[in-house]
Amino acid sequence: MNTEILTDNATTVANLYAAFGRGDIPFIVKHIDDNCKWIGAGEGFLPQGGNYKGKEALNFFMKLNEAVEFKSFNPLAIHHIGDAEVVAFGNMSGAAKNTGKVSSSDWVMHWKFNEEGRVIYFHDFHDTAAEYMAMLP
Repeated sequence: MNTEILTDNATTVANLYAAFGRGDIPFIVKHIDDNCKWIGAGEGFLPQGGNYKGKEALNFFMKLNEAVEFKSFNPLAIHHIGDAEVVAFGNMSGAAKNTGKVSSSDWVMHWKFNEEGRVIYFHDFHDTAAEYMAMLP
């Protein structure tokens, strides 16, 4: 894979975060390959937690939107690892919609891309316990 593709993958991730910030989930889903493995942290504890395949990632975003009102979402660094992978670091805060309680966390997100620049793997890592506790009445 050439440097142009590597740069495009990091740019794609930056563009996906920008789309998330403006609520443009269809833009994100458009960049997800049909065979993508999408892993939301907190399976069994958070509404959006779990494994999704391909365009089913839309369900991740729908559940996330139903559960959390983001106060901030800040990508701080986006780096390539290997030829087709990107790792991003940032922080976020949000209020649980059912309680109004706010939680905040640093996060890391791992992305993999195919040769067409489509997302084939996503996994987020954040303080799921803090988010879960904010959802408890």
